[in-house]
Amino acid sequence: MSSSIEQQTTSIPTVTPTGKIESTVSTSTPTTNGETRTTKTDQSTTTITSDKYRGLTKFTLYSPSTNYSFSLKCKDCPCIGGTCKFNVTLGRCHCQCQDFVFGDVCTFGKNDTPVHIDTGAIPTRKANITLTIQITFQPAFNNLSSPQSLKFIEKLERELEGLCKEADPETFKKVQVIKLSSGSVVAESVAEYIYPNNETQIQFVNTQLDGVLFNILNDTSNLKNISQAFNNSAVQLNGFTFQLPEITNITDLKPFVNCSQFANYTAEISNGQWQCTGPCKTNPDYCHQHGECHNNIYKGPTCRCFESSLEQFYGPQCDLFRRGPGFYGALFGSLAAALLLLIIIVIAVIVKKRHMSIWRRSNSYNRRLSAFEEDFFDFSDTGDHNLGFAGTYTSKVLGHS
Repeated sequence: MSSSIEQQTTSIPTVTPTGKIESTVSTSTPTTNGETRTTKTDQSTTTITSDKYRGLTKFTLYSPSTNYSFSLKCKDCPCIGGTCKFNVTLGRCHCQCQDFVFGDVCTFGKNDTPVHIDTGAIPTRKANITLTIQITFQPAFNNLSSPQSLKFIEKLERELEGLCKEADPETFKKVQVIKLSSGSVVAESVAEYIYPNNETQIQFVNTQLDGVLFNILNDTSNLKNISQAFNNSAVQLNGFTFQLPEITNITDLKPFVNCSQFANYTAEISNGQWQCTGPCKTNPDYCHQHGECHNNIYKGPTCRCFESSLEQFYGPQCDLFRRGPGFYGALFGSLAAALLLLIIIVIAVIVKKRHMSIWRRSNSYNRRLSAFEEDFFDFSDTGDHNLGFAGTYTSKVLGHS
């Protein structure tokens, strides 16, 4: 009785030049004669039509029937001062800027950015160390390049490096054996310490490091550790001196400070260390207080001028001014309102005058009529009434004289 086991495999999706993601599902079936028959059972194609995937070299594809995925990277992303990254949430590439740079394409710098210091050119603070190791001096030690010397030097420098670094881990640079001489073995070494971009650390290197390093090298337990490295041979500190400092304070580092990687940035001391200061900080009135100044690290200062519906500033340094459409709208609206108010006042005055004229005529007529009525119907006079006959009359009785 024969049985066959089918094995299904899915190819890794490939991106075609036309913007398609293709994958093929194949089924492998063993036959009775020992051969394997492969059949393509499914082929899926996904066409990329969205602009957000343009410029991508790899894709991440998820499917319920497949469990493959491959990373998503960006190509030709216009990040001038940063790194192009793909944001899954946004579904597009974006720029990941350095700590002191910002903007959509990382072109704007902060007012204070780190300086570039040529540490290799800065003089170092050097300590001369002389140790005597009670072992037999070999003639080969006269040549520091001989195998015996190299072996001895490697062992001694390893022991000294740990001790010298303990004195100041941040400024320690190296320790080097420069001479081996007889008298048992007298090893002369030089330990070097760099001058950092920090006033406090510079003063430590110049004034306190010598005491700290001497105490470490002259410590009995530390000398014992060196002795154990050389088969418990006695080790003694015979000489220890520091050379005069060539850098006395932070200002002496100025010749080694460089801000040319940022356009129009200048080197200034801030909080005890050198920094590259942007032109927007050194010239706070660059935009005439009518705009927001940005330090373009490639072109220099640029202004984003303030504007509103009432007023607008423009020009390379926001030194030009013009009225906005809102101003003229408000102006003409105010004039129209004033004109309308004037028209209403004029109409009101005219109506008032007409009303007063009618009232005066009506009032005059009423006064005349009232006067006539008073005169005509006034019977309030109590004197003699002459009924129209003039003169004085005497009444006589007839028959009498």
